[in-house]
Amino acid sequence: MTRVDQAVRTPQQERSIRTRRRILECAGTLFDRRGYSGTAVGDIAKEAAVTRGALYHHFRHKQYIAAAILEEQFDGMVIPPQRVRMQELVDAGYLLAYGLQNDPIQRGAARLTMEQGTDPIDRARAMQLWVEFAVSILAEAQKNGEVRPGVDVKRAARTLVASFAGVQNMSQALADRRDLYEYITDIWRYSLPGVVNDDVMGQLTFDPARGAQIAGSGMVLAS
Repeated sequence: MTRVDQAVRTPQQERSIRTRRRILECAGTLFDRRGYSGTAVGDIAKEAAVTRGALYHHFRHKQYIAAAILEEQFDGMVIPPQRVRMQELVDAGYLLAYGLQNDPIQRGAARLTMEQGTDPIDRARAMQLWVEFAVSILAEAQKNGEVRPGVDVKRAARTLVASFAGVQNMSQALADRRDLYEYITDIWRYSLPGVVNDDVMGQLTFDPARGAQIAGSGMVLAS
């Protein structure tokens, strides 16, 4: 490819990326409101202000839009490393809570994951990815001597993810997730003492503002 070709194609590629993102965000909004079965491809195209042809250029089927949303919910989960590794798990919870309040892709992914139906969405894989994410942090915390002896990090991760899934669903039903930070803080305060050592528990910072700070600036937060 020549430099001229690159100069011509780069704006097209950028527009394509923006269009794809807009489709996913609009689909996430609709999935969150109506669910997978209640959202038609035409609804997504209208919401995203694109033609059906443009939408099908990026996604051949509604199923692929849902799959992309479930995959991309992890893109923003970049947690600044902390001296106390368990702080990273706490921060991840607050970052996800922030996303569930503000990011249509996160909100759509949550609805898709929690729905039960006969559609072809692989919900088991999406949930397992969250468990693996939690395991990766807990395993590092265990190496750092922060985890209580005898704790099975895989089962602990599974329990924490299940707790998060439950409280975000309850918070959505009762308050449109407005009180989600309170629920998340309660998970950490009442569940983590059985996982981490007492001295580590005393070093953790439970501050909902950390989610917005990580999402907004990528700043490295001191723990």
